[in-house]
Amino acid sequence: MKNRMTRIHLAIATGVLCASTSLGAQTTVPTPESITKLEIGADRVLADWSQITRYFGALAAASPAVRVDTLGPTTEKRPFVVATISTPENIARLAKIRATQAMLADPRKLSSSAEAQAIAGQPTVIVIACNIHATEIASSQMSMELAYRLATNDTLQRALRDVVVLLIPSMNPDGEQLVTEWYRASIGTPWEGGPLPWLYHHYVGHDDNRDWYMVTQQETRLVSRMLYQSWFPEIFYDVHQQGSYGMRITVPPHVDPIDPFVDPLIVRGINQIGAKMSWELESRGKSGVGDGATYDLWWHGGARSAPTRHNMIGLLTEAASVRIATPLTIAPGQLVGGERGLPRYERRVNFPNPWPGGVWRQRDIIDYELIAAEALVTLASDQRAEYVRNFIALGRKAVRAGEKGDPYAYRVSAGRDPEASRRLLEALRYGGIEMGTIAGSSDVFIPLAQPYRAHVMDLFEVQHFPKMERYPGGPVEKPYDVAGWTLPLQMGVSVSRMDTAITSPITATSAMAPDFPASSCGATGNGPYVSLDASDTRSYELVVDALKSGERVAITGAGDGARFITRITGKSPIVGCAPTRVAAMPQGATIGRLPRIAMYKPWTADIDEGWTRFVLEQERIPFVSLTDSMVRAGKLRDQYDVILVPDMSFREMHDGMSASQVPPRYAGGLGDAGVAELDAFTRGGGTLVLLDRASEFATSALKVAVRRITVPRQQEENEAPGAAQSLYAPGSILRVLVDGARYVARGMSDTAAVYFTNSVTFDVPAGSAAQVIARYPDRESDILLSGYLQGGSAIAGKAAAVEVPVGRGRVVMFGFRVQYRGQSYGTFKMLFNALLGEGASTMQR
Repeated sequence: MKNRMTRIHLAIATGVLCASTSLGAQTTVPTPESITKLEIGADRVLADWSQITRYFGALAAASPAVRVDTLGPTTEKRPFVVATISTPENIARLAKIRATQAMLADPRKLSSSAEAQAIAGQPTVIVIACNIHATEIASSQMSMELAYRLATNDTLQRALRDVVVLLIPSMNPDGEQLVTEWYRASIGTPWEGGPLPWLYHHYVGHDDNRDWYMVTQQETRLVSRMLYQSWFPEIFYDVHQQGSYGMRITVPPHVDPIDPFVDPLIVRGINQIGAKMSWELESRGKSGVGDGATYDLWWHGGARSAPTRHNMIGLLTEAASVRIATPLTIAPGQLVGGERGLPRYERRVNFPNPWPGGVWRQRDIIDYELIAAEALVTLASDQRAEYVRNFIALGRKAVRAGEKGDPYAYRVSAGRDPEASRRLLEALRYGGIEMGTIAGSSDVFIPLAQPYRAHVMDLFEVQHFPKMERYPGGPVEKPYDVAGWTLPLQMGVSVSRMDTAITSPITATSAMAPDFPASSCGATGNGPYVSLDASDTRSYELVVDALKSGERVAITGAGDGARFITRITGKSPIVGCAPTRVAAMPQGATIGRLPRIAMYKPWTADIDEGWTRFVLEQERIPFVSLTDSMVRAGKLRDQYDVILVPDMSFREMHDGMSASQVPPRYAGGLGDAGVAELDAFTRGGGTLVLLDRASEFATSALKVAVRRITVPRQQEENEAPGAAQSLYAPGSILRVLVDGARYVARGMSDTAAVYFTNSVTFDVPAGSAAQVIARYPDRESDILLSGYLQGGSAIAGKAAAVEVPVGRGRVVMFGFRVQYRGQSYGTFKMLFNALLGEGASTMQR
């Protein structure tokens, strides 16, 4: 009996069940309602995270078909759980199943006999991931019903003989709890079911589904380890919600374009499963089911996208939303198309049975999602051998492609920014990528004869988003998220293709955060002071630590020759190569103390604020979050030297959210009073740093003599056939020319890659006091590096970043995303320099 015990270990602090239960006992499998004491799916009813995890613990304690594991703590220290569900026989042999999956994922380890055995009997392993976007909350509730049905339904149990389901009740447990608490408090108020005034992930809000190749967030890291180093599933299903007034659920197939590194067999698998889902939904009388709309197969960074570069079928469904858990009554005339694949809400081949309107409830979402999930389970069972066989074939195909070259490998150098290079390698390691070193070389080598070749190549190669016109000469279709993401360009890392085979042995590294060989370190010198290269992102953390300790920081050189000279105390950790030491502090510009930094935080759940906060905290740069009331209270210059405003419109800053959306204490924005205080702060000697659209504050409120060039709103709908195409660059990497003489450009080369998401450009008139920090090349053909750009002549030769004096202070405006999603290490240092200031004179009043 001892060998038949299941042990569940969950965090006691959250009130989750911690139990050991004998599977031999006669135990009634609990329903979700019996544990949560809630009617799951009912109007205005939500289970919170502690209730959900308590239910899964109770289910695993009672059912031999269920095991619950905690992958680790979330950002806010809640348990991130996954339920493994199959037959009791499969649960008893999970270790063997998982070991076999690892061999299937890497056919180099697979003998012919093991392959034959796997095709004959290895279960398909599928992941069903719920509720990554916390306000799309129905799937977290659905997960409990799905788990109960999988564990108790005879038909599904028969299917699970050939399937292991890894069910993640929420990919964002912190957000699930946050949204549930906020929603419960809103019931019966004017803002019931409305938006939260803060992000539903501690740092990145909705962008928790934009982190799946960079892997910066705790939750992304936990799941990536499970996918690419632990379980190696054949299928990953990401369950989402969309807007309320279109299709009731959107399933695969998706729309063009297809990224060149997504294998055709993956695309066929996606389409096959989507067809099964829509068939089952239609068979069960569910109207409003559509496919071939809105969502494409281009971008790499989503939860369902990254697996497709790992030989896994990545699935997405999007069900129509309610107001969190509050039902909507939708009249037929309110139903709309307008997205790609459904220009009008009408019957089409990809939408044969439109929903007629009526009351749409959380219960409806759950029912549609349950049918889709169970359709996946039954198809994965019916086609088990084919999914296993194709999974092996895809890995083998990738290895053979790498053996043929084009290229054979990539070579990553520490370069001038070893910290960015280390972070690039770390992101690849989370993606399961093999790498190593060669004797006598200071670089890291990534051979491409490995199963996840597509993941590396899609991150390292340049993207060329195809120009897809709606009609000849008409507006172009836009990507679902972004058009380009080439990581070496974004991060400023030196990566070279190796087009000849490597003959020297590669010593593999298994470290999750690999470093460069000691041979990459130069001479360190002697003396009590250190000389830090301003090109190395790590230097800024050390500079900040020195300033926190009361040390002065001298600045020598400019551009990519700039260095910081200071004394580092024993409290400052040194990662990587030891810095060069010098005997004396030089004369010249000096930062005498750490600037007092504040960052504006509106009550609008601004995602860029979250990303900026994450980047600053990672580099240990202290700052104060500045809310509307704190700004309106005034005396800002007495408290702060620098105020940073992340990407947001001037309307968002000034007006905030209305009182019909949020409680009065969160409604409104800065208002005229807050705008006046920021004006007084700047004119009184402060530095105002504005990112992307926030630059509108400078032109509208401070009246700086710079003209903003912006992408026309809805330009793709408004252009007539044959009309000149206006500026449009939906998430692309562009080239800028940098003036190294500017303090903001310390550590920067004379050219740089910047991230442009239909961003802002500046036209600086002749004779203006504005200083251009970076500008786009004069020739339009020289601007685009990766992604897509039309109408580039509008920004050719124009400024990408400027500094403008205002009274006794200054405004620094970045027209691009200087810290884009925690990825653009190549321009992080420009933000850090803007915050640290020019030198001694910067801190004088």
